Amino acid sequence: MEIFLHRICGKTAEPPVPMLLRRCTAEEAPAVYALQNEVRAAMPHPEQFVPDTLENITTYVRKDLCIGAWQGSRLGGYLIVRFCGQSEHNYAAFMDVPRTEWEHWANADSAIVHADFRGNGLQRLMLEAALPLFPGRITHIGATVSPENQYSLNNALASGFAIVSRREMYGGYDRYLLKKDL
Repeated sequence: MEIFLHRICGKTAEPPVPMLLRRCTAEEAPAVYALQNEVRAAMPHPEQFVPDTLENITTYVRKDLCIGAWQGSRLGGYLIVRFCGQSEHNYAAFMDVPRTEWEHWANADSAIVHADFRGNGLQRLMLEAALPLFPGRITHIGATVSPENQYSLNNALASGFAIVSRREMYGGYDRYLLKKDL
């Protein structure tokens, strides 16, 4: 899916700059991992984002879904969606959803956008690009976000997510649990 960015590095882009939203390949997992680490290192509060390992990211790209926002060969953002089914990692498990319904839930696991490309609604656009690639059984998406990360929280709410609860997750991190009905 081709989109056009109207902001680059915080300034209006004239003419708009094309970017391609597409499924990432396993060979691109190192680029996803590198972008995660670059963006996290630049965060004023890196503890708001729990990073993943290259091994896990490679598995997600292979078995689940990773949408990348590409400007040529440069990865400017990504969204990882996991289909956890009956796994205890399914966010539905933390929202008191009956286990028989977990198969119908996906996890919006992480969304990263490089600072150069912010202000274009990329988190929302990557989710829109991902939805047609979901298995037909998926009817809900769960997500978590730090209550202190207003940027990601506002993006999730603008994408149709609603806050379900607030709890400790990931070994003691304060998180909102969110859900979106499809």
